[in-house]
Amino acid sequence: MTKAASLFTNGAIRTMNPAQPVAEALAVDAGGRILGVGSARDLQRFVDGKTQEVDLAGRFVMPGIFDFHLHVIDGIVLRQRSFPIDAGDDFDTILESVRQAAASRREEGWLIGGSYGEQALGYIQSAGPEAKRRLNEASGDRPLLMFHVSQHGAFVNDAALREAGIHTETPDPPGGRVVRVQGEATGLLEEHAMSLVTSAIPEPTDIELIDLARAAVQYFNSVGMTGFVDAMSTPAMLRAFRALDDAGELSAWSGFTLATRHGSTVCSQAAKEMLEKRKQICGPHMIAENAKIFLDGVPSLRTAAMISPYPGVGGHGEMYLTPDELFAEIAALDRQGVGVKVHAIGDAAVARVLDAVAKVRRENGDDGPRHHIAHGQFLRHEDIGRMKQLRVIADLNPPLWFVNHASLAHERVVGAERYSKVWPIRTMLEAGVTMALGSDWLTIFPEIDPWKALAGLLTRRDPSRKYEGVHAPQEAITLDQALPLMTCNPAEGIGLGERTGRLEVGMSADMIVLDRDLYAVSSEEIAGTHVLKTYFEGRQVYSSVTSAD
Repeated sequence: MTKAASLFTNGAIRTMNPAQPVAEALAVDAGGRILGVGSARDLQRFVDGKTQEVDLAGRFVMPGIFDFHLHVIDGIVLRQRSFPIDAGDDFDTILESVRQAAASRREEGWLIGGSYGEQALGYIQSAGPEAKRRLNEASGDRPLLMFHVSQHGAFVNDAALREAGIHTETPDPPGGRVVRVQGEATGLLEEHAMSLVTSAIPEPTDIELIDLARAAVQYFNSVGMTGFVDAMSTPAMLRAFRALDDAGELSAWSGFTLATRHGSTVCSQAAKEMLEKRKQICGPHMIAENAKIFLDGVPSLRTAAMISPYPGVGGHGEMYLTPDELFAEIAALDRQGVGVKVHAIGDAAVARVLDAVAKVRRENGDDGPRHHIAHGQFLRHEDIGRMKQLRVIADLNPPLWFVNHASLAHERVVGAERYSKVWPIRTMLEAGVTMALGSDWLTIFPEIDPWKALAGLLTRRDPSRKYEGVHAPQEAITLDQALPLMTCNPAEGIGLGERTGRLEVGMSADMIVLDRDLYAVSSEEIAGTHVLKTYFEGRQVYSSVTSAD
């Protein structure tokens, strides 16, 4: 019999295995796989003189969090190198932040800020070029880029426009707009027009990318994550994570969604080649079996594709691919065994994705890879059943199912009646739709906070009580229903369901120790949860506990 390298005992362990939902102890072999689950007494058969016993001190233990949708490199770059802007700041407050950043970051190069919200955007839109001139004064001659909280828009100064080569004759790129007043660029960039500027910012070197990837994984471990899915990955990113994996430093299961399109119309040859070689390129803790397509925009910019027009201003948003183009893209990838994650927020976009997948299933067969609808915030009731039937995974992100600054901004744009129907999570669960939770870090919130998102699922209220009100309380779910959305469901959805996401025999010992029993506290108290320790393949990769503790 294989003996345990470690025996974890005296824990309140939630396994996510319906056949054995709770346990006291885990036996783990030298390779980080679980040998046994049960009581310490039952697992003594795996113990010998070399087994290390770890006392969990009665703490609550569960599988590590698996974030189904985030942006690794963009997120960690902004976290480490940008200057902060609160999404609730007005324009004058933002300008003061810009002045401070320009004064304190005296080195040459770009200034990056994130993320401004609806109050500042309203002023920028109404002031036109005058807002840009005020930004020029605050930033000096340094190129500056600030992202809108949705990450689907940006505001830049004249120095950034010059660096990007944007002038009066520059055409709008497909799927994007350089906002102009009487021919002058105001500094506002919408959707794929952002790439005109972001492509002018020097890319991190290969060594810098490895350092960024390492820092991101360390951050993920600190908030209880042992797995993630990057929602728009590049070949350079995969190379960086492969270097970490080869060095034994990758302490999170790493899923990659390859960006097969640059912007909305030009396919990336490098990404296509990467898809063809994906199995050889990935290390043992990596998987790249999905590709990304953008179909529409976001509600806050009125670019999410809606069936009914936006109230007050009209317009239905836009879609970047025709039905035939979308079908052809998904069908080609489906034939290669590649699942497709489609960014679709508006109900018209969601319906188009489901129409395309239905046609793919008819032509390619029902047993192809599972495809994902990312966001899917606005959803017709009749399309919920189709998601179940077509085996489409609902990629739920960002966590806006409780009242917060972003949900209120969306509500103002689309109207209270339409917003009251978004995020029908309980209804989707009852219909049998497979769902997985993502943070979309860092589009809305600057930090990853799984516990605030979890509390919001249970109450549909802002756990901090900063924002009053409750959003669609009939769609609240239970803790038993919510935890799989953060653990086994995303692992399964990315193709790692037989390796991680549950604490059962044969699975990786990826688990977190929390400062409270989630089943013994109120939903509001869940929001304040802290991770004490994180284990990946049975080895400790994070601890907030000092020796004095």
